[in-house]
This record gives sequence, structure tokens and C-alpha cells, in this order.
Amino acid sequence: MQKYFPLIPFAAAVFLTACSPDPVDPAVAHDENLTGDASADASAAPGNAAAAEVHKRASPHAGDGMAWSWRADAQSAQYGPASAPQLSIECRGGVLHITRHAPVEDAEGTLSFTGNRSAASLPVVAARSQLGPGSMSTTALKPGDMTNAVARVFAGKGPVNVTLGGAPSLVVPPSDVPGRAFAACR
Repeated sequence: MQKYFPLIPFAAAVFLTACSPDPVDPAVAHDENLTGDASADASAAPGNAAAAEVHKRASPHAGDGMAWSWRADAQSAQYGPASAPQLSIECRGGVLHITRHAPVEDAEGTLSFTGNRSAASLPVVAARSQLGPGSMSTTALKPGDMTNAVARVFAGKGPVNVTLGGAPSLVVPPSDVPGRAFAACR
């Protein structure tokens, strides 16, 4: 028992250090702009290199020509390259059409939006895409609680994660463009 006694103060010091809210290494400063895995520029970033690579492949981002655009003639907010949008929110005849342009295997699914301390999910049906091969999943909604819930997700200053089973996740940057489509259908 005598030879283990000197280890007790060392173990206590390690335990107390592990419980400290501050970093042990004074060269490591806590960044107040980081929350969980989110980076300071508000883009989603997994916490390790392997997950980051998977995330990068599965989620197209603004560096790939992805951007929000507004088509006033169609009252349509579109995210993605101009030639092949990945997400569109359009007001036609007082009805809001939300479409995730991505090939999917199932005819029906749930399109989910998460961000800005809000979440919303909508049932969608896959239809043949006129923009290229494969299908797209779309829903048509009259203004109301469901459209208001989706509008709240896009109304903040952070990115929005768009998911649809069988399609790659899409992280869209904050913009006032989606709000124009929601406003057109109110």
C-alpha cells in the first residue's frame, strides 16, 4: 500500500484538471464562437476528419457554385447552380411548392429542415424531374401552419440542413431569398 500512496495526489490532480471548464494547456484558448461541431463561420462541420470528409462529399456547398437566386417571374427561390438547382421554393397560384431536386428511390418520404433553433418536416412525393435524369421530391402547401414552420427555419442567420431519405443532405447558407417565396404566398 505504501508504494501506491504517491500516486494518490497525482490521480487527484488529473481528476481535478479533467473537471475544469478551462483548457489545461494555456496555449489552447476556448473559442466562444464554437458550439458543438459548428465552426465560427456558422457552417456545419463534423468533429473529426473522417466525418468531415463524408460530410463534404454528401453535402454540396457554396464553394461548388452553389448559391441562392431569386426568379421574380416565377416567384421562385432556388439554391444550387443556376443550371441545376438542388432546392426550390416557389409560389404558384397562392400555393407554395417546395422541391428537393435529387434522385431518390422511394416514391414518398419526408423532407426535413433544421436550423436557427427550429425544425419542420413535410411529406413529399417523388416525381420525374424536368431538369435532368432521376426524380425530385416535391410538396404543395397552401399558406398556413406548415408553411409558417418552414419559413421560421429559413428566417434566421444560420445555415439550414435539408434532409430527405435516400438523397444527400444539403446545408444551405442563410439568405433573405427563401423569405421572398414565403412572402409571395401569404
